[in-house]
Amino acid sequence: MKKIKPLMAFSLAATMLMAGCSSNPGTEPASPQPGSSSNTTTSPAPNKPDTSKEVKLKMYLIGEAPKDLGIVYDEINKIMKREINATVEPIFLSWGDYTQKYPLLFATGEDFDLVFSADWVKYGAQASKGAYLELTPDMLNKYMPQTMKEMPQEAWEQAKVKSKIYMVPASTKEFSHSVVVVRGDLREKYNIPALKTIDDFEKYLDSVAKNEPNLVPYDESANGYSIFDFFVSTEFTPKFIISNSMVTVDLKDKSGKLVDIAQTPQYLEFAKKMAEWSKKGYWTKNAMVNKTPIKDSFLAGKSASMGGNVVNGGLTVTTANQKNPEWKAEMYDLYNGKATFVNPYIGNGMSINANSKNPERAMMALDLIRNNEDIFNLASYGIKGKHYELTADKKVQTLGGSDSGFKVDSASPFGWRTPLMVKPLINEPKQVAEIKAAWTKTAVTNPLINFVFDTTNVQNELAAIKNVRDQYMLPITFGVTNDPVEAINTLNAKFKEAGLDKVKAEAQKQIDEYLKNNK
Repeated sequence: MKKIKPLMAFSLAATMLMAGCSSNPGTEPASPQPGSSSNTTTSPAPNKPDTSKEVKLKMYLIGEAPKDLGIVYDEINKIMKREINATVEPIFLSWGDYTQKYPLLFATGEDFDLVFSADWVKYGAQASKGAYLELTPDMLNKYMPQTMKEMPQEAWEQAKVKSKIYMVPASTKEFSHSVVVVRGDLREKYNIPALKTIDDFEKYLDSVAKNEPNLVPYDESANGYSIFDFFVSTEFTPKFIISNSMVTVDLKDKSGKLVDIAQTPQYLEFAKKMAEWSKKGYWTKNAMVNKTPIKDSFLAGKSASMGGNVVNGGLTVTTANQKNPEWKAEMYDLYNGKATFVNPYIGNGMSINANSKNPERAMMALDLIRNNEDIFNLASYGIKGKHYELTADKKVQTLGGSDSGFKVDSASPFGWRTPLMVKPLINEPKQVAEIKAAWTKTAVTNPLINFVFDTTNVQNELAAIKNVRDQYMLPITFGVTNDPVEAINTLNAKFKEAGLDKVKAEAQKQIDEYLKNNK
């Protein structure tokens, strides 16, 4: 996906969204019973849903709409119309402004049906506020029978908010840790060995800053960078327990003790390093308000490196080397063996708007897009013969190079990925598999990876905390502070004034209860 990421402190970290509104608030539903593995089957309800009335479904996704979106979804809708007498209209919230616009979809009562949801876009908080429709086992069995056959039971458990389900998670296992993509030709030009650590990457950035005046060493935007991850997040879990703060837990500590990263030595080191990098010109002066996707800048030859998740990084390397093979684009994992973790299933998913006028048909459409191979391929890879071809061994061969009007995953299909449908790319960089294997080897488990904080009792404090983050954390992140120590002290003082201590106490209480009930 990546996702790519929100704030540097939330890029990898905010490992990704959440939601909720009950269609039957007086009933506590039982868990869906698809079984404990993806091979378990569930019989659909005997009565067939009524599809006699044609409906048009609006679906909100996060990302940038590709040029050929219209013709691809025309093909999707031919199948949708035939199968369930419905069509789908995708609408995109761009990476540059989704953090502001996503909550407004629900606050303004906009008329739509399907919406991307994930832990990194505050799925739990949105669910608690009634944004999403509750999905009961009966509804799922009736309108999403194919999904019920393949969804791991663990995914449904992770999707619960107050024992109710508001999301259909993607069922693939993914990582959201960060990688960096660099120009191999420049790395070789300045005699820099293969990158293994953040210090190696700094040498690369320094060489570009001093010798390549027409290139931004590391292009950044307010919603798309990953350096924080390499400095800080590997010491803790990048999943922030309290949204908009930096309160989290150490994945290696299963006691559930909260850690406020903003008060750690690691964060101070990070703040000092960012101030140093900013002065050296490693990113542009307008980075804090830049809304241009960093991938676009890199592929346009305006920057010498970028950060992102491993999937997006691999796609960037492939695209760059198709268009400019002389760049020798490369991707590196800078964690160097530090502890990692596999994302929760709720790192990507889809929800139904609580106010949808066609919730049943929306669920049926989602069941199709997840499980109908023709629709899945269209939404993920485009039109066969125009945007991609399939090899004999079911690998995707992209067509059109960097000028393709529909690149792989460019239409943000992350919310409905399933392991049965995702196909490997024929030209995927070998580093993708190597990095995933390395992260799998160092992955740790912790019961709190599935913990969802119920924010009902601290809504006002969380709103104030977000304002503090926006005003005082961003300058630290981009190194535009006169004194990093003073800036961090001010940040923590403002967090305290906003009520962070109260929120931490509430979170700790819920964590203790969660661990008690999940031994």
